[in-house]
Amino acid sequence: MRQGRGSSECVVASDPDTGFPALYRAADRGAIVGQRRLLTATGVRLTSLVAAAIFGSFGFIAGRVDVAAIVAAGALATALVTEVYLLSARPDRQWYEARAAAESAKTLAWRYLVGGAPFGRDGADDDADMDLLLHRRFAEITRGIHGFALVPPMEEASQVTAMMREIRALSLEERKQHYMSGRINEQRAWYCAKASYHERRASRWSIGLAAMEAVGLIAAILNADQVIDLDLPGIVGALAAAGIAWLQTRQHQQLATSYSIAALELADIVSRVEWPRTESEWAHFVDESEEAIAREHMLWWGSRS
Repeated sequence: MRQGRGSSECVVASDPDTGFPALYRAADRGAIVGQRRLLTATGVRLTSLVAAAIFGSFGFIAGRVDVAAIVAAGALATALVTEVYLLSARPDRQWYEARAAAESAKTLAWRYLVGGAPFGRDGADDDADMDLLLHRRFAEITRGIHGFALVPPMEEASQVTAMMREIRALSLEERKQHYMSGRINEQRAWYCAKASYHERRASRWSIGLAAMEAVGLIAAILNADQVIDLDLPGIVGALAAAGIAWLQTRQHQQLATSYSIAALELADIVSRVEWPRTESEWAHFVDESEEAIAREHMLWWGSRS
């Protein structure tokens, strides 16, 4: 780490998530697969529609066959097949449900391994009771999954891993250090990086769409003056519509805003990490921290749903 606990600067951190529950790792893989399938299918569909608009705007006769019309028809067929896939396979549902399950499992794991509520280490409950409670919470998450099948590898089948038990058995100060380095600082770094990434993307897409609309306006004027004999306004309109649809899928500006807010909330949490002195105070502090992280995810979930 290159950053002090009280710093408000974005940091660079890495967490391979090794040793986390099988539920988290399986759901995380499911979310990655669902997102990849959704974005790939959406990109193919939009590209096909743009290609159909381009090749449908002119004719290219080879013998008795209009090659441009055949290409346009093929592009429309591809778009139709892709749309049927999106409606039937629902990769979007897999992405959203799997990501929700993964994040819920991860926050429970962190609460458990550092002694956060409701898995506090104040002496009122033994580890067997806490293990049972954790398994029950995981079961609730699993029952809420309907859009895909969770298939964790056999070597990762444990829900309470050795790493989780080892960290939970450490002293309060050692667990504080693990939580700050492995959870809060890592999460802040992720939010900072993603906020910057999506902000840049949103700016580039806004500029690109504005330029595209300007080109469409110029093309429409040239068409009106019969300077050119090509449906450039229609082509540009199709490109702009595809760009807007892609932006709605990616939601760059909304994500940049929510990630920035989450990073600021975690910066405030970092400044208060030394306040908890007892196990009960620490359990409450972890609960507040995890709720702050959960709020960002609920905003993401709401925007997608």
